[in-house]
Amino acid sequence: MLRGADRIAAGQSYVVVVNHESAWDPMCVVTALPDLLLRFVAKGQLMRIPIFGSALALTGNVRVERTQTAGDVSRIREGMDRRDPAVSLLFFAEGTRSRDGSFRPFRMGAFATALTSGLPVLPIAVAGTYAIWPKGRLRIARRPVAIEVGEPISVTGLTFEDRGALRDRAHAAMGELRAAARQRLRASGNDPGGID
Repeated sequence: MLRGADRIAAGQSYVVVVNHESAWDPMCVVTALPDLLLRFVAKGQLMRIPIFGSALALTGNVRVERTQTAGDVSRIREGMDRRDPAVSLLFFAEGTRSRDGSFRPFRMGAFATALTSGLPVLPIAVAGTYAIWPKGRLRIARRPVAIEVGEPISVTGLTFEDRGALRDRAHAAMGELRAAARQRLRASGNDPGGID
């Protein structure tokens, strides 16, 4: 269940911001939006998984440790400099998957990146993945997913000092998108799981 894909301009790259309910989220976003060329900002743990981690690194995904702010900023800047101009960089702005399926505050990295790169922020909300594969459960359930693509948020005229306001604006937009996605699942008779 995808809505809002027409808001993605052909040939435009973005700093994509997605909520993070489950390890199922990346697959859902990539599958639902095949024309949006994405690379992920991924935690270092994933990059250390044999074969999978090497594949992530070799394909241009950016490693962050989440405890080394200066190092993470440097790696993100290098990743942005090396990326093909058609490629968008995706952040799970909450930082990690939710343990209870709730919507949490955003970290600052995506918004600092948008401001330094001059790319618009594209908010995308995913709902239903918590019910499919919550953190700590081994089995994957078969359930529908709803994805809402929001209006891109321009950074034109903003300065680096505006990153907190940009984060708050994106968080508010994502909250509305997430609520709409969860409502669509409920309207179709499916519980999205987690917490509103």
